[in-house]
Amino acid sequence: MTTSPWITARTVLLRAGAPEAGVGELAECLRQSGVDRLALRRMPGAAAALQSTTLREVAKAVDDLLEVDLGGVAIAGWRRYDRLRSAATRTRAGGAEQVTLCDHEISQSYRPRLDVSVGGSPVGDFALELCVAMLLEPLTATVRDGMLTALGPGNCTVTVSVRAPEIGPIMVRKRIIRAATMVDLRRPIPLVAPPPVPLGGPPVGGQPTSRPNR
Repeated sequence: MTTSPWITARTVLLRAGAPEAGVGELAECLRQSGVDRLALRRMPGAAAALQSTTLREVAKAVDDLLEVDLGGVAIAGWRRYDRLRSAATRTRAGGAEQVTLCDHEISQSYRPRLDVSVGGSPVGDFALELCVAMLLEPLTATVRDGMLTALGPGNCTVTVSVRAPEIGPIMVRKRIIRAATMVDLRRPIPLVAPPPVPLGGPPVGGQPTSRPNR
């Protein structure tokens, strides 16, 4: 089995172990936060067995949401970073630059809504918010041919939180990760769109050419 190089939000939020253990941990946090009241709001007084089964299914849905690639979140933020974009634009026709990134923060939020059904009948629904926040130490990025090719030493403190607006925080954890480990740089990563390729005719700004007829 091939191991994915991605480090996901699950890596930060859940302790290492079997996937089923992670789902069980999520289900317990959901229970302690009172999510069962939202998931079964149209079935007050539901049996304990049904509450347990429902929470486990909700936990599986939340676990699926944690498949957020942290490196992808960082890259999306860096593509809006002016100094990186400028270096990528200058080098996309060839060349390389070293760009020093000051300490900075990148965040991304996801706000899905979960609908819960029992036997095909809707029994509850509620909104969730998954937030990934990264605080990056100063580090140096290498930009070559318009693409990110290397990252110097530097750590990133990643905080992942899950909350429901109706009840507040459900789970929050943080972890320190090396930035160069978090971002998969086995292949260069484009930072700006490539320049348009002319479809025939002279280059923009060039002079037209002609040949005499024979």
